[in-house]
Amino acid sequence: MLYIPPLRISLSAAETLEAVTESVNSADDVNELIHAISPYAVRFGITLLKILAIYFVGSRLIRLIITLLDRAFARTSSDETLHKFLRSFVHIGLYALLVFLIAGELGINMGTIAALLGSAAVAIGLALQDDLSHFAGGVFILLMRPFEVGQYIVCSEGEGTVQEIGLVYTRLKTPDNRVIIIPNGKLASITVTNNGAMPIRRMDISCGISYSADIARAKAVMEEVIRSCETILPEEPITVFVDGLGDSSVTISAWSWCRGADYLATRHWLLEHVKLAYDANGIEIPFSQLDVHIRDQA
Repeated sequence: MLYIPPLRISLSAAETLEAVTESVNSADDVNELIHAISPYAVRFGITLLKILAIYFVGSRLIRLIITLLDRAFARTSSDETLHKFLRSFVHIGLYALLVFLIAGELGINMGTIAALLGSAAVAIGLALQDDLSHFAGGVFILLMRPFEVGQYIVCSEGEGTVQEIGLVYTRLKTPDNRVIIIPNGKLASITVTNNGAMPIRRMDISCGISYSADIARAKAVMEEVIRSCETILPEEPITVFVDGLGDSSVTISAWSWCRGADYLATRHWLLEHVKLAYDANGIEIPFSQLDVHIRDQA
């Protein structure tokens, strides 16, 4: 059996001294490096503490301002949509200011940041110019208040009760339970009739009677029906008059007043009961007729 003696590795005295010298030189280099970067580390630490302090104090101030804004809107009972818009606008603006302050502490050139933000804003504006026009229309509607949530409006884009006024779109609910979403840019540039702006509305109804009917009696019957309607305001005037002389009928019209919320129900009730009252009193309501004459050629 072959026997292999163990290997023994030993350093000479010269090699050991050289290794120790290199270690000492390395330690000196590390110390020099530490001394060199110490001022920068201290300055960085101070800057970091300043940034943390600015963020801590700034975020607390922003929360306080938002809370005060919420309380102010709660006391004034303002529109919820306007409240949300201003709250978001103030929140974003204050945090943007806080970011600028932190960037200034970091030594970033504010002019460069402003230029970059300006370029970005121009690019985004060109890409979203339609949406920005709708956004501007939403701001106009929220500030000028041509209509409010819960009011019934009529425009070329549709009609219905306003459910929500957003920053870009306005949502309407039609009487047959459909939803119309209209861009605010269009609403701000077209004519809008606000049927719910005033607490009461004038009720206009008309009915044609035959030329042989008693006009005075027809007017009296229509006025009786109007006065019997529970939703007609009794303190407001009621006017009944001859409104036109047609080809086959005399038009009897009436003006009365009701609350805006009762308008449609009141109109439907009046038209039905005027017809029933005229029938009960023998007042003829003419309708278009076609007489066909057959002539015997024999």
